[in-house]
Formats: sequence, structure tokens, C-alpha cells
Amino acid sequence: MFGSIEESETLKDALQGEDHDEWDSTQYHMPSMTSWKVFAMMKGAAFVNTQTLRCMLYSLILSVCVAASTHVSAKSDLLSASRMQKMATFMNVFVGLLLGFFLSSSVLRWYGCVNAFLQLLDAVRSMHMQMVALGVGKERSELLSRYGILSAWLLHLSLNITSRKSGEREEQISDSEKLERTWSDLERFRPRLVNPREKERLLHHQECYALLWTWVASLIGRMSQDGEIPPMASPTYGRIIEIVELAYGSIRDVRTLHLVKAPFIYVHTLAVLVHVNHILNSISFGFVMGMTSKVLTDHGEYKIRELSKMVSCLFMQFCMGMVAPFLYLALLDVCVCISQPFTYKDSKIPALPAIKNLEEDITNATVMADNTKWQKPRFKK
Repeated sequence: MFGSIEESETLKDALQGEDHDEWDSTQYHMPSMTSWKVFAMMKGAAFVNTQTLRCMLYSLILSVCVAASTHVSAKSDLLSASRMQKMATFMNVFVGLLLGFFLSSSVLRWYGCVNAFLQLLDAVRSMHMQMVALGVGKERSELLSRYGILSAWLLHLSLNITSRKSGEREEQISDSEKLERTWSDLERFRPRLVNPREKERLLHHQECYALLWTWVASLIGRMSQDGEIPPMASPTYGRIIEIVELAYGSIRDVRTLHLVKAPFIYVHTLAVLVHVNHILNSISFGFVMGMTSKVLTDHGEYKIRELSKMVSCLFMQFCMGMVAPFLYLALLDVCVCISQPFTYKDSKIPALPAIKNLEEDITNATVMADNTKWQKPRFKK
């Protein structure tokens, strides 16, 4: 059922489609990260973000304006380059510390979302293995596996709606439009996975991927009463229900990690501090640049001595006032991206290959269970 040639080709097209996992952020050459090859690896990097580069352009314009004002000022000689450096760097350590905390929580959030999604797929595998061990009929076993796979597909498609159109936010899409897009994508990337009657029942529910496990639980209960699996009072039945609860809990965890963001007051304050620090460093760099240009045009006696001092100050201020804030902006972009694993393409969870592997595993397990040297087990006499 899950291993036909047509469906395999459809899954292959889905993996190579423009709207699904065009860039897999988890597939890269790890040893290259320890060499200077990292400077040439720009695809998916935070340093090529247009918003970050735009902020750097604004800061450069601000520095040039401050430098021009300092150059033409008659009292610019009263300014001290060392004091300008202190003004620019007093927030760097504080901002870096806050960004470190935010990055740590964002990475934990990303891994938590990945683990929750993989637990859902493992629940489908475990359910199939239980049915194989109990010798459940092919029709029942395939129905349970299909419901689990359908749940994973619907969850994946519903969470990736906003990542397919750039500049579109989730709150801008109505619930009815989300459902329409989800089911249209399911028909496009995984046709014949749901029959018309099931689609009619699920179509009007926003969290239909979770409600599918209600059908699974009900079917498990019916099979227990019919004697296809052990009775409800048995430990085996309790284990099967635990698998259903695990799947439902995994869906809840994924939804929670996706919808419940970090508090606005924390993220907003951190973002403001990063940009204020960037502005202060730009102003400081502009002051030092203007003072250096003033020395260049000076014809005084101590020009050479002052010029060498100001050039060294200018270089230090460029590193502290332009390079460091640029790294902080890139780090802020990284934190925001990985805190939303289903929103940004640069940090998306590779859910589609995982679902494909799930279908292949169930297909292979079914083939292996049907080709044994011993007689297949059968709980129902």
C-alpha cells in the first residue's frame, strides 16, 4: 500500500519541490566547519541575510554623517578617541551575554521540537510492530499505519504553511485558508492517502492530525472487543494505548513549541539592546573616523605622531564598533530562526525526509513479516 512506484515518485518529487525542503539545514559537511572553507559556505548562512546587511548599510551611513560633522566642527579637537571607544564598548559584553542565553534556549527549543516530531513517527512504527507481533489482519494493520502516516503528513503540512511564501505571517492567514492549503498540498504531494469519506469528516477540523488518533484509539478498542488483540484488562492492550497517548502527546508538544514563542517583552528588549548597541558603536566609529580625517588635513607640527595614533584607534574602533555589532546582529537572526523551526527555511526541521523514511520502514517491515520461515503469529483463534 505504501510502496507503489507512483507513490514513490510522488514522494521523490515532493522532496525536490520548491516549496518543501529546498534547503536542508541539517545536511552539511561537518569537517568543513573546522577549516577556512566556512568563509565560502554562504548558502543558508546568517551573514547573507538582507535585513542584517541593510542594518549594516544604515550604520555605515550614520558613521559617515557623524564623521563629516566631526570633521567640519571647530571644536572636534576637544574630543578624545579613548573616551569614544569606552562609550561604544560598554554594552558589548552585556549584549553578548544576553544573546548567549537566548541562543541556548532557542537551540533547546529546536531540538525539543525535532524530538517531539520524531516521537510521533516512532509511535507509528511501534503501532505497526505491535500489530505484526499479534498477527492482526492486513486490512486492520494497514488502516492503523495509514492513519498514523496521514497524521504526520497533515501536521507537517499545516506547520509549514507560512514558510512557503516569503513575507507572509501566520496570523495573516485565516483558519479556513490554512485548512484549504493543507489539504490541497496533501492531494498534490501525497494523493490517495485519505479516502473521500475520511476527508469529509476531517476537513472542518483545524487539528485534524490529532483527531486521527481518536480514530486509532477507537479502532484499537473495537479490535480488543472482537478478539483481534488482547482484551482491555491485559498489559498488552495498555501498551498499545500508551503508544496512542505518546503520539498525541508528541503532537501537542510540537504544536506548543511552534505556537508558544518566547515572551515578547524579553525578545523585544533584547532586540532593542542589540540595535541600540549597534547605533552607539556606529556613532563612536563616526567620531573616530572624523577625528582621523581632521588629523589628515592638519598641517601642524605633531601631525605624524597624532596620525599614527589615530589610525590605530580607527582600526580598533572599526573592529569593536562595526564588526562586533554585525556579529551580534547575525547571532540575533540565528536565535530568531532556530526558535521557530517550521517558519524559516534556514532552520526548518527536515520533516519530509523523515516521513518518507517512515513509509519505507513500514513497507519493508510488512514485506519482512510476510516472508518468514515460520508460520505467522495469530492472536485471534
